[in-house]
Amino acid sequence: MNILKRLLFLCVMPVLCLLSCSPRMLVINEIAAISETGAAAFEQDDDLEMLEKAIPGNIKLFEALLENSPDNNRLLLLLSRLYASYSYAFYEGKLEASLLTPDHSGYTGEQQLKKSVNRYYMKGAGYALRALKKSYPEADEKFKNPRSADIFLDMMTREDVPALFWYGFNLGSCINLNRDSVHFISKAYLAEKIMNRVTELDPDYYYGGAHLFLIAYYASVPPYSDEKLALSLFHYNRLKERKGDEFLLAELYYGRYYLWRKQEKEKFGEVMKDIMQYSLRKKEYLFYNAIAVQRAKIYLEAAGILFD
Repeated sequence: MNILKRLLFLCVMPVLCLLSCSPRMLVINEIAAISETGAAAFEQDDDLEMLEKAIPGNIKLFEALLENSPDNNRLLLLLSRLYASYSYAFYEGKLEASLLTPDHSGYTGEQQLKKSVNRYYMKGAGYALRALKKSYPEADEKFKNPRSADIFLDMMTREDVPALFWYGFNLGSCINLNRDSVHFISKAYLAEKIMNRVTELDPDYYYGGAHLFLIAYYASVPPYSDEKLALSLFHYNRLKERKGDEFLLAELYYGRYYLWRKQEKEKFGEVMKDIMQYSLRKKEYLFYNAIAVQRAKIYLEAAGILFD
């Protein structure tokens, strides 16, 4: 995989340099179109070790292509998606494992890990916002306060969902990891509004990922309330209706966030064990199901920390 990745980079970049502007754009567009389809291949592989090594090279290749075609919508969305997937699958997992250890003391390496996670998520959010601003140049201004954000989001259509989702996912992931930060919590309303709008426009987009986000959001982002906890359960049920039992992240989030907030330790343990023992392998869910199994083990071992 690494050899192929290097060969692709070495072959593509000289060609781009030699081509005149117009043909160069055609080549970049073709590569972006092929890569957009090929990105799904990452999510049909459960070899997390190999994918952790492969994704960064693809990110740097797409960033190099973007330098030559800065308004390429496909590249902007691919980069936002890859930064989100890479951060979530690998850096966030390592950070959670560290935070949930009994002897957790906030050591320097952990602080650097958190900085990296935040940086990658915000880069992903930046690329998605750039894609959104191609259709709505005023997007960042409209997102600055709840009232203008509501009016602006009502204008969105199904075609805007990819940029909207990846902006909300990257931003929301940063918020979830920085609940002690006034800066990030002040933006929580925006992530919530964006993801709710995605569920209205295209609830099935990216494995129903907006529902997944809202399961965690309503159970874990302050201020807490029974009403918000009920919304967390609502989005879990909607996701289950759409994806069934084979999408393990739904169960993972139900256990980690909803059952954790309810402090139902016994049920939590059952859910995590069921995830770890799940044996069916649906191709389209391999990547995220592998992550779910990995996280379930971390959470189960940390049950004594998560539950009083």
